[in-house]
Amino acid sequence: MQPTHNAVTARDTSAEAFAALGNETRRRLNERLYESLRHAHQYGSRDMSRRELRDYHNQQTGEWLELSSVASTVNALLAAGRLEEGEARMCSLSTRQRTIKPVRCKARQTALA
Repeated sequence: MQPTHNAVTARDTSAEAFAALGNETRRRLNERLYESLRHAHQYGSRDMSRRELRDYHNQQTGEWLELSSVASTVNALLAAGRLEEGEARMCSLSTRQRTIKPVRCKARQTALA
């Protein structure tokens, strides 16, 4: 019988840490990041990478978030339909020269009269 090796990756531990947050903590984090992205839109930013959003949020609020927390929150907001992906482009902050899928707030439909 061969021994089994259960490799634990950074993705596993990040997902576990995010899942360990209480629902209220996750809801507040969702709202804070959504509001930061909405604020950026109001001041001319069309879309943002997760790294750009993390840094913008930190500049605006003084709250530092780990990139994995931002990515998990953005993924939850995408799944909930509150954000959408923009056109693929290069991240303005990444040292790696690769294409990213930025996110933006989904346009809200105005009420019909």
